[in-house]
Amino acid sequence: MRAVLLATTPGAEALLPSQHSDTTVFGRLRRQLADFGVTDVTVIGRPEFMPGLPLEGVRVTTSTSVDGDLQLLSQACEGDGPVLLLTADALLADTAMSTVLSDPTERSGALVGGIENAGPLEPKVFRDRGLVLSVATGFHHVGKPNGAACGVLKISTPYLPELRAAVKQLIADDLTELTRSTDAWTLTLLALTRSGVKLTAYGAPGAPYGRVGDETQAASLWREIENCDETAVRLNLCVKADDDLFATYCISSYSRKLVLLCHRLRLTPVGVTWISIALAVVAAGLFATGVHGAMIGAAVAMYASFVFDCVDGQLARYTHGFSAFGGWLDMIADRGKEYLLYGGLAWGAAASGIGWAWPLAIAAIGVQVVRHMTDTWYGTMQDAASLRKATRSLLYADDGFAGSSAKKAPSSAAVRLGRKLGNLSAQFAAARRSPAYWFKRTIVFPVGERWLVMALGASFFDGGVALAALLVGQLIALGYTLAGRTLRSWAAKVDVLARPDKATHRDDGPLSGLLPPWALPPLPVLAVGVIAVGAALVSAALDLAGDRLIVLSAAVLFLTALATAGHRHGGPFDWLVPGALRAGEYGLAIACGLAAGIPMPLLYGLLFALSLYHYDLAARVDKAASPLDSREYGLGWEGRSIVLAAALIPGLGVWVFGVFTAHMLLVFLGGALLGRRAARRPAADDTPLPSVLGSR
Repeated sequence: MRAVLLATTPGAEALLPSQHSDTTVFGRLRRQLADFGVTDVTVIGRPEFMPGLPLEGVRVTTSTSVDGDLQLLSQACEGDGPVLLLTADALLADTAMSTVLSDPTERSGALVGGIENAGPLEPKVFRDRGLVLSVATGFHHVGKPNGAACGVLKISTPYLPELRAAVKQLIADDLTELTRSTDAWTLTLLALTRSGVKLTAYGAPGAPYGRVGDETQAASLWREIENCDETAVRLNLCVKADDDLFATYCISSYSRKLVLLCHRLRLTPVGVTWISIALAVVAAGLFATGVHGAMIGAAVAMYASFVFDCVDGQLARYTHGFSAFGGWLDMIADRGKEYLLYGGLAWGAAASGIGWAWPLAIAAIGVQVVRHMTDTWYGTMQDAASLRKATRSLLYADDGFAGSSAKKAPSSAAVRLGRKLGNLSAQFAAARRSPAYWFKRTIVFPVGERWLVMALGASFFDGGVALAALLVGQLIALGYTLAGRTLRSWAAKVDVLARPDKATHRDDGPLSGLLPPWALPPLPVLAVGVIAVGAALVSAALDLAGDRLIVLSAAVLFLTALATAGHRHGGPFDWLVPGALRAGEYGLAIACGLAAGIPMPLLYGLLFALSLYHYDLAARVDKAASPLDSREYGLGWEGRSIVLAAALIPGLGVWVFGVFTAHMLLVFLGGALLGRRAARRPAADDTPLPSVLGSR
């Protein structure tokens, strides 16, 4: 990572009251960056503030104006590799610096602190959904500020073109009057938010950090840093403040002790994830026996697995020992463990003579995958709606978050209802740990509550009852979330999948690129294909139709999905497209399996393999990371649909499903292992980032 330091204020050369009398704010920042492995440093500064600064081993350029700073900044940001843009007057606790540097994903973002102690050099910001959405400057204000930017801005490699474009636009604009009251760092942050760049709001509540303007401010903040117990701060921050009901009261109340134990045992977050996986495998195996005593043991193993599933993320936050692979593995393992448990419950229940256990497990995995696909891209829609508000002209007098006296266009009843639901949801979320808050957190049936239902159902009854209760909860949650989100999407009206990589999110394969680029509206057209698959699925389940109806439904799904591949996907409800495609594909797989007489465990195994492959798509959005460099061997939904239809050829059904399941598992596991190996090969000049616990 390259660092660019803007030494344009007197605070950079302020002396700190430390044991080294020559320690300046700038000097400490230099050593702090070196401790974290950042040694490629460029300094852009004012000549009057440079003489007292330690400038050995850095590239130094001088400027006399903000316009000149921007010109030099544009040059410094050329080339590849992430850029860390800092003000040289930033005085930070190590935890605050590590919060930004330890993020291994391709996210970009700024360090944001509390507004109550913000200094005059720190621009006030509005943040929502973990993003910086607007920035106050000397020439315009933020209506509802809830944070202050503290002089650290990280731009990852994919966003470098946006950074260069934003700086060049600043240079091109006539900002002579505006730059008299605003520095280049703040202008750059403002320009990035106004251009729609997705900037994470990094923060470390409890750890002192900020910008200083003179020695008095530096001495005051330095005393706070020296008196701060950063280990205690990290331990307090490692547990999520807003978790679900079961996790909050049954795990988070004591998990900090486990975090400390894991740290003393030198366990890594990835190692804890593997422990959680192993315990889930044990639980699934015990469920598969169908024996009541073993089922109780399985419930205990499930609980232990879920505890370690929480602890791995808490340990990562405590040590700042994050890794892109670890975040991806944690997300994939969460779903993989859960679906192994579904399979174990169904196996044991079927062995006990419950014939409808496997159909319940198959329905449960299908509903949960569709739900998670809609969850992921609904979150993308919400981010897009937030970023749309932030994207405005640089010279706009107000950021819009303060409200506007301009008349608003009349809205429909659905739009008004959607806005009311959004406001009500925000009120519920704000009333932390109230009955309304817990209702909102629980009605969506989160993972802890799903595991609790399975454990109690299996312990007190049997696997069939556990799966039935699980499926009922899933369907209620799916109906609740779809109804509310559809109305809120109508109110938001933003582009979601109108992006260059929409084919990846759709999971289009090579055939989509070979055929004519039809561009029919995706949702109404895809609905025809999904309904056709649903009719075939019902007919196959009731044994009312032969293979022809299934082949016909496959053809309808195939044509409707292809006909929408070239569409812009800019509608307010197009976040439903990935979920609709998964519903059609999984429904087709189930229908073909039923018609071809595929053994239920094998049919479930194929759905399990497909779900892992599809959760990698969600991880690319949620975690901004995936070790799978290429997805072409997954064949795309269209290639897989052809393979599934081939299972209807007499005598080939079991072979097709068996080979296809093995193929999808190999594509997923092989791609993950190869990507992991490639990611672990550092470049010749790479310096590993140490854990914050070992930094100065």
